[in-house]
Amino acid sequence: MNGWVLLVIGLASLGLVCFAFVYLGYTGYRLVKAGLRLTRTYGPPAAELAGKAAAATERAGQAGIYAEDIMASLARLQVSLQRLQIIAEAFQGALSPYRRLRSYLGR
Repeated sequence: MNGWVLLVIGLASLGLVCFAFVYLGYTGYRLVKAGLRLTRTYGPPAAELAGKAAAATERAGQAGIYAEDIMASLARLQVSLQRLQIIAEAFQGALSPYRRLRSYLGR
């Protein structure tokens, strides 16, 4: 009887191992199907998003270059404004004798 008990236990163990392999194979098959479906569904939008991210990075680099140009232009504008203020003050100073004369004459 010991031989039959060992044979039944061995066959039961073999059946359990075979069932586990079949279950793991089926689960793996479903996982692969789900992965392929996700790749087909979200692959193109993800690639498009990656392209947009690369374009945004490139534009950010260009914006940095433009910012430097804007800062240089702003510095030149400030220098020009200072020159214009000096010229305006000189013009006001040059007109002051004529204004005094006009106020003296009553006009």
